[in-house]
Amino acid sequence: MFKTHPGRHTNGCASAVDDDHAGCKSFNGEPQKRWGKTFLLFPLRKSYFTLYFICYKGGVKMMGRHMSQRSDDPLFGEVPASVPLADAPLVRVLAQVRFSKVSKISNESYIADFQEALRSQYPHVQADTVQSVELRVSDKEIQHQAIETTVWRFFDPERVMRISLATDFVALETAKYVSREDFLERMRVILGALASSISPPLVERVGFRYVDRLVGQDFLSELSVLIRSDLLNVLQPNLAEHIEISMSEVVGKTAEGKLIARYGLAPKGFSHDPEVAPPVDEASWVLDVDSFSTGCASTQLEPDFLCAELDKVAARSYAFFRWSITEEFMNRFKGK
Repeated sequence: MFKTHPGRHTNGCASAVDDDHAGCKSFNGEPQKRWGKTFLLFPLRKSYFTLYFICYKGGVKMMGRHMSQRSDDPLFGEVPASVPLADAPLVRVLAQVRFSKVSKISNESYIADFQEALRSQYPHVQADTVQSVELRVSDKEIQHQAIETTVWRFFDPERVMRISLATDFVALETAKYVSREDFLERMRVILGALASSISPPLVERVGFRYVDRLVGQDFLSELSVLIRSDLLNVLQPNLAEHIEISMSEVVGKTAEGKLIARYGLAPKGFSHDPEVAPPVDEASWVLDVDSFSTGCASTQLEPDFLCAELDKVAARSYAFFRWSITEEFMNRFKGK
């Protein structure tokens, strides 16, 4: 049995619409209704291709620019020390914990205690109706069934932090990211409220996702000095101005579990995942890194333990981000 969603891989920490993240601008609190649909493994989009490779323990040697404190193996290597980037081009940050299904979460009365525990920090509440397509595969046929679920949204007073609670996951996301420590502490409080009010029986996986985007020709003309050459594909200086779209996806094993990286050039009005990074009015280059682990599967929902697991997969996402960029990128976005 599979759930399918438009234009995204079915593993990992996608958007918090029904099984993972959501839009990039501040949340407006309007009810939303979305339809999932089936998709091909290789999406039929102009100049869009998907690459899959498996990196076994020990990693792969790849050539690139030297960067201090950056591992040459972003999947199994040591995670570099975090360097704050005051002007980081972050579009969205999301942490998610998936758990075994609790159908009653769809009922408002059932989540009342969860809401009350978080109401002082997240006073705005709304219910979104989410629709997706479920595939049931048998020896004789593939059956499609429309599934409608409720996702509860809880917002902070400024509507820049959003909690999503569904029958099988809880997620926190924001476009106003302060630090990993601050974000995980918020997640710890949320998981504590979930454990005390609903107490899902078993955890299935944890995930952490960072999405960065460089917007505008000023940045695009300097990709070769900002981004590791391995990730630029055909976007070399003599060709980049003629390329309209070039998006890639890599799925690899990591020390913690798996990582999905989506990156490339997006034209005006296009997004590889509109739920996470809504289209903008200029061409842009996107780096979307989603690290997740099932190492906590079949464990109890214990906030401290799960936040430690989230910290590990967040660090792996950061390691891939640091491997992907250059010293010039770091210097450009450190701020004054």
